[in-house]
Amino acid sequence: MNNNSITSNPLAAVQVEIGPDSLEKLPDLLRSCGSKVLLIHGHRPVEDGLLTKVRLLLIKENFPHADMGQILPNPKYGSVKRGIKKARQEKCDIILSLGGGSTLQCAKGIALGLGYSGDVWDFWTGKKKPHHVYPIASILTNPSSGAELSTGCTLVRKGKRETINDAMLKCTFTILDPNLAMYPFYPTMTQVFNLFIHLFYGALTLENEDYSKCIDLLHQLFDAADTLEQDIHNLEARTALFQIGYESHSAVHIAKCPVESLADDLAFQFSLTEGSAGCALFLAWVDSLKKEDKAKIAQMGKDLFNLSECTFDQTLDALKAKLQPTGLALSIPGSGLSVSNHDLFSLTSNHDDRKILMHANQPINGPHPKRRLKKKHTPKRL
Repeated sequence: MNNNSITSNPLAAVQVEIGPDSLEKLPDLLRSCGSKVLLIHGHRPVEDGLLTKVRLLLIKENFPHADMGQILPNPKYGSVKRGIKKARQEKCDIILSLGGGSTLQCAKGIALGLGYSGDVWDFWTGKKKPHHVYPIASILTNPSSGAELSTGCTLVRKGKRETINDAMLKCTFTILDPNLAMYPFYPTMTQVFNLFIHLFYGALTLENEDYSKCIDLLHQLFDAADTLEQDIHNLEARTALFQIGYESHSAVHIAKCPVESLADDLAFQFSLTEGSAGCALFLAWVDSLKKEDKAKIAQMGKDLFNLSECTFDQTLDALKAKLQPTGLALSIPGSGLSVSNHDLFSLTSNHDDRKILMHANQPINGPHPKRRLKKKHTPKRL
C-alpha cells in the first residue's frame, strides 16, 4: 500500500502524510522545520510504544530531541508552563505531539508561549494576539478528530476549559501512520463513532454533492468498521479510518454536531471518553429532532442501507443495529454511569439539552421486532 502525501489548503500549508510506515518521513520533515524537537507525550500503552519508535528513529538519524511526558486528557495550563520551561532549557525550536488530541493541545500551547516573554495565558484572556508561533507538528493515533487541521487550542485552568482559535495554531505537518494506532477494540470503536456522528450530521445538514460525499464516506466507514470487528489488527481498514477522517474534515465543510458539545461536557464532568459519551446521547438526540430533520433521516436511511422504502423509525433501528456490535453504550446507564437527572442538569441550563439528557438516562431497548426493512428490487439478469 502506498503512502499518500497530502497538502491541505495552501494558505495553511499543512502537510499530511497518510499510510503505513509514513513515520519514516519524520526526520526529513523535522529538518525542514528546525534543529531540535521537544516530544510531547502521554502515558498509555500505544503512546509509550510510539515514543520508543520515535526516539529510536531520531537517534538513528542523529536528530536532536528532548521529551516531556505525563500529559493527561484535558491538558492543563500548568503542563504548558512546564513545557515552555523545558523547551527553553533544551533550546528546542520544534514542538512535536505524539498520540491524541490532548498532547497536541498541550504542544500548541507550548509553541505559542515559547517565543513570548509574558504569561502564555495572556493569549486566552485576549490581552495579547499571537504574532509568532514555533513550528507545531504531530503524529496522531486518533483518525477521527480532525486535529491535524484544527486552529484551536483548549486548556484547563482552575477546573474550566478555555479555547482560543488562530490560524497560526495549525500543524506544520502531521503523520497519520496506522501502524502506530493499533488500539484495542473498544477505543477503536469510539474513534469509529466519532467519525460516524460527524459524517451523520454532515449528511443531515448538507445537500447535493456534499450530501453525497458524506453518504459515500459513511459507507466506507461502515465497511472499515465491519472489517475491524472481525480483525482488529487489519492494517488496510485502519488506514481507511485515517483517510476517511482526513477527507471528512478537509473535503467537506461540516459544522460541529450540537450534541457533540453536550457529549464533551458529559465526558469532561463524569470521566467518560468522548466517543462513549457521544454514543450514549446519540439516539436520544436523534429522537429529539424536528419533523423535517426526521424526514431527512428517513431519506438517509434509504441511501445508507440500500432500501426502497424507509421510515425514520426504521432508520433508527438500522442505525442501532449498526452501533450495537461496536460494544458502545447507547444510553447513559449503558455506559456504566449511574447519575441522577438532577446531577446531569448541572451540565446545561438549556431546556432542549436537558430533555436529551433525561431521555438518554433511560435504558435502551433493542430494535422493534415487527419493523421490517424492504430491500430495493434488483432485476434479474437475462
